[in-house]
Amino acid sequence: MATRRRFGIPLLLAALAVPGGRLAAQTAYQDALAAFAANDYDRASRLAQRAAQAEPERAEVQMLVGDVACAVATGGGPGALAAWRKCGAAYRRGVELAPDSLSYLESLAGFLEHAPRAAGGDRDSAFRVAEGLRKRDDGRGAFLMAGMLSRGSAVSKLRADSLMEAVGLAHPADFGVAFRVAQYWTVRHRPERALAAYRRLVDADPDDVLGQYFLGRQMVEMKLSPREAQDHLVRVMGVLQPPPAAGAIPTFAVGAPWWRLGQTYEQLGMPDSARWCFEGALSLNPQLFEAKQSLDSLNRRSRARGR
Repeated sequence: MATRRRFGIPLLLAALAVPGGRLAAQTAYQDALAAFAANDYDRASRLAQRAAQAEPERAEVQMLVGDVACAVATGGGPGALAAWRKCGAAYRRGVELAPDSLSYLESLAGFLEHAPRAAGGDRDSAFRVAEGLRKRDDGRGAFLMAGMLSRGSAVSKLRADSLMEAVGLAHPADFGVAFRVAQYWTVRHRPERALAAYRRLVDADPDDVLGQYFLGRQMVEMKLSPREAQDHLVRVMGVLQPPPAAGAIPTFAVGAPWWRLGQTYEQLGMPDSARWCFEGALSLNPQLFEAKQSLDSLNRRSRARGR
């Protein structure tokens, strides 16, 4: 549940902007972030608390206090209940200080869903936060709600499915939404619905490089229509690595379209073409381990047939 945020401004800018105590608070905050990233929760907690005492009105500091406390709480142990309470108090304060932050609302909803009732957890309140978030950002709110529903009963899971289907239809040209909807269906072991999500994206914008790649990749993984998958992959062959989509959605690794194209040739029973693609992928990206695995496997099978 804990999220490792990367907030704050560089120390040099802080030094130019604020002297004395606030610079020390900024240093404590940055050091707390580093300790949190290193899983040193004791030190991160001390430093984050010091920063919060120095700047009690700074929302990102409060959220870091909550992040560290939640990480401690989810680890269990005798101090877990107190850590949950500290997490909830810090998240509520952070949301109070920055009510327009959607990510802070997501963190608060996560606390309300997962924390024990004795520490302030309340699943109904978590849903109300998600519903409020959805009014401001339909996609993010829907994903938050679907995540909670998918962890519930069989009926709740069906409601989550319905919600994901609806949000995908409502935002067909939004890559971030389409990708997360497809990921949801992948986790739910519904590859055909993931495929439909990517198809809607490509239908809405045939020039979307990421959409073409992920549609082709999905078809490869489903071993479905390799020739059509090739058409989608070939459209992105000249792109080494596209810029990230909005919302920090993953892109694809350099050489990945070549590797996936090689897989389609394997599915078509054309090993020489597959080998050429795998080698092309590795020439672009020698660190693409998956392509090396595919090439080694293909070569082993070829040697076995030659015996």
